[in-house]
Amino acid sequence: MHVDVTGRLLEATAVAHEGVHAGQSVWERWNFDPELVIPVLLLTGLYVRGLWVWRNRTRQHPTWRTVCYLLGMLGLLAAVESPLDAAAEHHFSMHMIQHEILMMWVAPLILLGAPTTPVLRGIPRGIRRRFVRPVVRRREAYVLYRVVTHPVVALGAFTAVLGVWHFAPGWYDAAIRDAFVHDIQHISFTLVGVLIWWNVIDPKPLRSRLGYVGRMGFLVVASTPKSFFGAIIVFAEEPLYQFWFDVEPLLALTPLEDQELGGLLMWVPSQMMFLLAIGVVFGVWAQKSEERQRAEDEARLDAAQAAQGSS
Repeated sequence: MHVDVTGRLLEATAVAHEGVHAGQSVWERWNFDPELVIPVLLLTGLYVRGLWVWRNRTRQHPTWRTVCYLLGMLGLLAAVESPLDAAAEHHFSMHMIQHEILMMWVAPLILLGAPTTPVLRGIPRGIRRRFVRPVVRRREAYVLYRVVTHPVVALGAFTAVLGVWHFAPGWYDAAIRDAFVHDIQHISFTLVGVLIWWNVIDPKPLRSRLGYVGRMGFLVVASTPKSFFGAIIVFAEEPLYQFWFDVEPLLALTPLEDQELGGLLMWVPSQMMFLLAIGVVFGVWAQKSEERQRAEDEARLDAAQAAQGSS
């Protein structure tokens, strides 16, 4: 039996982001967006290849980091290419789940995977020496990196992106109606998620410029705009977005009820995630403090024993 694979892929791409048609099950609506799938597969392939060729490692790269990276990439595909994307064309709450996956799960998981060294080592040596290394060594690249990853810049970008997409007149509806604007929205949410978590997670060999106490304070501040915006959406007396009046709902929810559910999803689970992250950072800080205190005690004991021996 002949199967037109190319035709099937083109068909899947053409109908992507159109929601669920009448008489169709939501579970039939899988997307294939080459502009996302190909880069994800390419970066994952470079990551795996980089780990394979990275023989003489100067630092440990435990298996759990690789698992985190792969789960992050899988989560990225699941958020945008799975039937969740079709359901998001019918419900604001489903669209919010997409955004929460991208910002609160995909971004930290990829950073926990410490992708910098594996991906760079996965690039063929000739390409790396000729194109990547000259760019990375430029002072302009270093300055740009320092500016973009600055905690204040990350917080400002995070707040601005959330506020503009959800409350600037017409922006959210435009993202749902136009595939290109929709992609820009998803990219922007993912990038600001990476910026926030970059200041909390050390994506080795790079490090956050914040100490552990600073990271806990940073997480408290970062959680504030999401809580505030989520509360505005929950307690709005009328729907904020027109689009969901024009589509058939999959769930027995009115547009206002769906909006309230979406606001809760923006508000409560993200707060739980931030609190969990604060707890993890506190635990790491306490462990590091205990190890440092133990080392200092051992050093003092060794010095005292040495002094007694010399006398």
